[in-house]
Amino acid sequence: MRSIKIKIILIVFLFLSPVLLKAQNSASIGVAAEIGLPSGNFTNLSGIGLGASVKADLPVAENLAITLNAGFMNFFGKRNQLFNVKDLTYIPVKAGLKYQLSESFYAEGQLGTALPLNKGQKTLFAWSPGVGNQFKLSGGNKLDLGIRYEGWTGKNDVAILNKTNTKGFVGVRFAYVFGL
Repeated sequence: MRSIKIKIILIVFLFLSPVLLKAQNSASIGVAAEIGLPSGNFTNLSGIGLGASVKADLPVAENLAITLNAGFMNFFGKRNQLFNVKDLTYIPVKAGLKYQLSESFYAEGQLGTALPLNKGQKTLFAWSPGVGNQFKLSGGNKLDLGIRYEGWTGKNDVAILNKTNTKGFVGVRFAYVFGL
């Protein structure tokens, strides 16, 4: 009976040891403010975008995590004497992988969708490669500064043009990350 208890304790220890040793690589959730700087043809529609997001990092290996990201992004439409472009407002929802290149520096890629909040706009495929750095704060929390290129690809908004259109921008993310 005693040897069975010892075996059970050893088995439990063997299964829990990776979790205990990986404590420094624990799950986290970050709340962020974001700036979007349009690029390419998207600059004809907007000069800047502002938004907010929530991102969760769920570790799956020592330096690798699955990311889940949802947010709100508004690109302010350009207005002048010739034309008046409406604001473009979307809810981007993405998932991806994040790889820690060093203790604080990382690279990540995400795929998902950008859901429109404006009438007449279409749901778009979202993709974004990026890099960032996390600065440790007291209490296990971090400040995360990330930069990425993000593209939202889909059918053209103009019905007579049957081709693909990408709204691309450089995104800058300032986040406060809570360790879980």
